[in-house]
Amino acid sequence: MRKVLIIEDDYKFRVLLRRLLEKKFHLEVIEAGDGAEGLELYKLESPRMIFLDISMPNMNGLECLAKIREIDQITSVIVMTCMNNRECVKAMLDMGVSDYVVKTDFVISLSDRIYDIIEKNKYCFI
Repeated sequence: MRKVLIIEDDYKFRVLLRRLLEKKFHLEVIEAGDGAEGLELYKLESPRMIFLDISMPNMNGLECLAKIREIDQITSVIVMTCMNNRECVKAMLDMGVSDYVVKTDFVISLSDRIYDIIEKNKYCFI
């Protein structure tokens, strides 16, 4: 089964995203509540795609992404953020994220956006 990792400290948002990924896209979903836990699960589970929040306790998303990229340049990482800051977005893109989503926009068109992201990155599930 195609495995994805959600690293998100907001439990309700994480559950919403997990349910969508499991029911609509038939993906195996693993979850972490912060960057440190997410990094450990990444190392243990080797997901093909990661949905990564930026603002989290213990280790923020940018720190987590940097550590993942030290190990792996291929896994698709989709950054989820409440910020729509061009400098932050540029920094994320420079670190090799596959895509980014502003959470407020994401909730409005969640299913369509996820479909586009998965289609765009379907090579990672081969």
